[in-house]
Amino acid sequence: MVKDKIRKSLLEQGLTLSSQSIDQLNTQVQKNIIESLDLSKMKNVLLYFPYKQEIKTNLLHQELAKYSHNIYMPKIFPERIMKFNLYTSEYSLDKNKYGITEVNNEEYLEPHLFDAMFIPFVGVDVNGFRIGYGGGYFDRALTSLIGSNHRKPLIIGLGYDYQILSKNLAEPHDLRYHKVITESRILSYN
Repeated sequence: MVKDKIRKSLLEQGLTLSSQSIDQLNTQVQKNIIESLDLSKMKNVLLYFPYKQEIKTNLLHQELAKYSHNIYMPKIFPERIMKFNLYTSEYSLDKNKYGITEVNNEEYLEPHLFDAMFIPFVGVDVNGFRIGYGGGYFDRALTSLIGSNHRKPLIIGLGYDYQILSKNLAEPHDLRYHKVITESRILSYN
């Protein structure tokens, strides 16, 4: 499948970045977010614990904490289900089967109640559709937002310039971003 080959190629490209380069790019992406979005108005926000070469969210987390916002993190369950649970220092952190950190609590929030959801990607196609690792966790978790009458959260992708593709690779189940922010670009998709 073409998408699998592209995913593999993008993941291999990520491995060629030096740790110094990754740190600089991560900082720039997060600065771009902080400078371009009014984070003070976002009460319920989804972040994530970075996996492999994904953009870190440490600066973003610090900025959101200034406003005492509710920060949630993804958590996976059997049968490929993902929920979003509250992140505070009082809860313990565990690693899931993929080695990704998760918050250990039962305080979940439904997707339509978020103001913003920051979601990493392996790639983004020309129309803003997400290419992830291939498990479909985010796609399934956010299907309730498609065609819903609920106010939709702002869905923002965080990644690197090299992950932005010029091809249309969308499948009907793929998550589409409203905005994608990289080290040098802020892309909007309507």
